[in-house]
Amino acid sequence: MKNKNYEIEHFEYFQELRGTKEEILYFKTERQMYRKEPIGLDFFSFLLFERGGGTHTIDGVAYEINGKQLHIVFPGQLHHWDIWAGTKSHTVFVSGRLFKAFENFFIYPIEYCKKNPVMNLSTRIFQEMLREFRGIDRELAFKQGMKEIIFSKFRIIALMFNREVLGKLKPKKKGKLEPLLKRFSLLLLAFCREHRSVKYYADKLGVSANYLNVFCRKHLDMNANAFIAKEVVNVIMSELLSTDKSIKQVAVDLNFNDLAGFSNYFKRHNGLSPRQFLEHSGMQEVEE
Repeated sequence: MKNKNYEIEHFEYFQELRGTKEEILYFKTERQMYRKEPIGLDFFSFLLFERGGGTHTIDGVAYEINGKQLHIVFPGQLHHWDIWAGTKSHTVFVSGRLFKAFENFFIYPIEYCKKNPVMNLSTRIFQEMLREFRGIDRELAFKQGMKEIIFSKFRIIALMFNREVLGKLKPKKKGKLEPLLKRFSLLLLAFCREHRSVKYYADKLGVSANYLNVFCRKHLDMNANAFIAKEVVNVIMSELLSTDKSIKQVAVDLNFNDLAGFSNYFKRHNGLSPRQFLEHSGMQEVEE
């Protein structure tokens, strides 16, 4: 994106369109659409195609549109489209401000996701994702809708996306991707509440901590500690947003020795303190 002379699509436009200040929006589309010139976004977009066809070009790469397909566009990316008549899609937009707080929901490198923005889904996975998209729509339509429910559904979609990425992740060199990454990911899901050290997971996997770090750098462009932290931060965000636990209780439940250490860990890996994260997410009442 060397040429900066492109139009920007702003999240505020869609808020005005819906007459809302919500920072997560849902749209269902069943019509032909065409745009020749690339346009940038200042927000994040999940596009779930139920049926249809056409072409969606993201950062200069044209992707064929098919049913049961997920497309993602990150803030700052350029895209344009030729969507055929009869195409049905479900879209979730997340404001750039809120997405910055939620970026860690994607445990695999954002740059990898940007280079692989289209995912073909099985019927089962498509139906699971569609249920969460529609759940966001229902909650937004409900006058007493709760942000916690909307955020948790977005996290579920991101988790399903992470799971699909794991199944499709390819090594940088020829050969099969070792099962080590899948085993590491599963161990993290099971034990990250209690254990955050690279050595713990390396021992469980039967490799050295140094080897695990080298392996993660090779396949994920981050070291093992950063990969562990992404999942720990994901769990913390989920607990803060979708439960009525205080910040202190979340720290205790995730085996942190003290509140200061918990807050520093979260801020180091997420850029915001737990309190700032909740305020950033629009949660008004914050209890330490």
